[in-house]
Amino acid sequence: TGPTAQEVAAAARTGDPVARAAFDRAGELAGQGIASAAALLDLDVVTVGGGLAQAGPLLFEPLLRGFRRHARMAFVSRTRVVPAALGVDAGLVGAAALVSRAGRYWSGD
Repeated sequence: TGPTAQEVAAAARTGDPVARAAFDRAGELAGQGIASAAALLDLDVVTVGGGLAQAGPLLFEPLLRGFRRHARMAFVSRTRVVPAALGVDAGLVGAAALVSRAGRYWSGD
């Protein structure tokens, strides 16, 4: 098996060029994807959470560069991209909220 994201982040922080390039590429592509989603769905705010988001600036600096480079329409460039306030627990808390509100969550009907 290969290194974990945590190990790659640690290597990037110590200046490993391959690890740094991996975060630059991942961030750039994530930013491009977020810009595309924001254009398609007219999003105001996008939160990024989960384990990889713990890398902080290693991920978010290239992510925001990629987002700005691809957010060419005015309404897209106003989209805010922020770290999830709940960090790695964001998805779990959201899933629990859906389960606990199963009968009250909008079904699209």
